[in-house]
Amino acid sequence: MPGHAIVELVVETRTFHIPDRGPRVEVNMAMMAGTAELGSNERGFMQARVEALTIIERAGAIVAFSKVEVLGPERLDSLYTDLIHQEFFDLAPGAYELFVEVRDLNISDTTATRYHAPLAVGALPSGVYISEILLAERMDPSEEGSVSKYGYQVVPLLSDYYPAELSTINFYAEVYGTVGHFGQDSAYLLTYQIENFESGTVHGAFKRSHRATARTVEPIIAQFDISDLPSGNYELSIEVRDRKGDLVARREKFIQRNNPISFNYDLQAMDRLEVTNTFAGAFADADTLAEHIASLRPIAAPLERKIIDDRWKDRDMDLMKRFFYTFWANRDPDPEKAWKDYREQVVKVNILFSCRVLKGYETDRGYVYLKYGAPNSMMDRFNEMDALPYTIWHYYRAGKYTNRRFVFYQPSLANMCFELIHSEVPGEVQNPRWNQIIHSRNVAMPNVDPRGVNSQSGIRADEFYELPR
Repeated sequence: MPGHAIVELVVETRTFHIPDRGPRVEVNMAMMAGTAELGSNERGFMQARVEALTIIERAGAIVAFSKVEVLGPERLDSLYTDLIHQEFFDLAPGAYELFVEVRDLNISDTTATRYHAPLAVGALPSGVYISEILLAERMDPSEEGSVSKYGYQVVPLLSDYYPAELSTINFYAEVYGTVGHFGQDSAYLLTYQIENFESGTVHGAFKRSHRATARTVEPIIAQFDISDLPSGNYELSIEVRDRKGDLVARREKFIQRNNPISFNYDLQAMDRLEVTNTFAGAFADADTLAEHIASLRPIAAPLERKIIDDRWKDRDMDLMKRFFYTFWANRDPDPEKAWKDYREQVVKVNILFSCRVLKGYETDRGYVYLKYGAPNSMMDRFNEMDALPYTIWHYYRAGKYTNRRFVFYQPSLANMCFELIHSEVPGEVQNPRWNQIIHSRNVAMPNVDPRGVNSQSGIRADEFYELPR
């Protein structure tokens, strides 16, 4: 049993408009798998039990609240699943404050996880308007007595990241104002599509259009099979156009796709791959191509890293060319452009982070930069009197995770190389004693327990970590 005291919580809100009633705010929350204890219920099943308190205030006064017990599925095993819960509030337009507090009922620890954010509720704008897009884990026919969306219960997906395990994107939205703009029962064109985030072009066949008829609310209950959608950043967009094809209204939602490898890396499959007339076939120098392949390690999968190591050793030009092309063809429909874009980033990290013994892409900072992109903030502290040089990077988004930090430090002043000492991203280096180690020159470390560093520099380091700037 994990014995977590803190339930990890993700919260998002969506606003829809109910005819003749006004805005309805949905507060969607997910309690992350493994952070809520499983306990035996009265029927002998293992089950998560979490108390969820939702409060909405306006000008310091409570205008709506809900307190419920959220139950996970009954299980005979100890497997964990996310707990999804929704609250619905009919609110007048205005500025509010949203408070959510969750507490694990299966443990004696009363520590609660708290969430607080401003909540702006707008009136329905004039003209044609498309609601926010709600990504859904699934959409089931609604049961009698449940809150539904035009016959469906939409279970939210509180993430815009689609890993290999998810082959379908489900989404829900609503269109308003078409009667006033087009006239009752008049026709218009409703389109939804998946676009490349950088170029804005529609990706492949991921586009659907149909002729809609003007009415008070037009619900959009739709899905795409994204089995063949390559890895990359995209926008899911919804558009309303008139009979002439002119754009009347549009709404977008960012999504990120991580697709499984579609080209085989076995020798037989690669022998059949013809790359002579591709960008990979133009390489003539084995050392240059091997260097380019080595620079792919930060974004490579485990199998690919093994192949990279093999190609670095054997320098077989044919195998290197085929692997290099396959690597990028697995990631983008335009593999040459994808490589050129990545190469620009490699050149950048080689300039920024190279040290005496390592090229920039070989360093920990270069690895993180290439894998997760540029940080949203970097707090460089290279000249503290009582600390080793260190820097704290903060990311709004690091892969599928949000609000994550990386701490690098320079353990040796001789080679000028910074090492990753701590990260909040699962799978990366984690060391809760990072502040003590950075200050180890002047601070005694009598045990292995993480503790604060009682110096001005140590206190500042914690502040920089907790409040990125």
